[in-house]
Amino acid sequence: MKKYFLLFAVIGFSTSAFSLTLEDTFNSTFKIDSVTVGKYESTINLSSPATGQYGKVYVSYTLTSNPNIPNSGTWTGHGRGISPEGVLARGDLMGVYTMEGTKIHVKSLDSVTDGINFLEGSIDLVSGVMEASVSKVK
Repeated sequence: MKKYFLLFAVIGFSTSAFSLTLEDTFNSTFKIDSVTVGKYESTINLSSPATGQYGKVYVSYTLTSNPNIPNSGTWTGHGRGISPEGVLARGDLMGVYTMEGTKIHVKSLDSVTDGINFLEGSIDLVSGVMEASVSKVK
């Protein structure tokens, strides 16, 4: 009986230890401004006229493929935003991606001026648009 109690306690702790509390979620649409293609990585530059409290936002994602896992990899990036009130926001961005047809699906935890954000989105390489959902991590 003690073993089962200990097992359930460990499972309960480990499940709650890795959860994220997300709040203040907003959606945004970005357009691809340019793409720079390299041998092992590509950089996508995107912008959005209205991205939550950040206002007009510019981001650059440098995607590096994983040679061991097809159609996936990691990416790093940087973002800058300027609100209508003139408040400048900055961010260091890092995440993972998967490719499915013409779409790149991205997920990231980002260190930004006002805390940590979680982003989940899809970049459509044919339409040139990224739809993203951004949430504050509590």
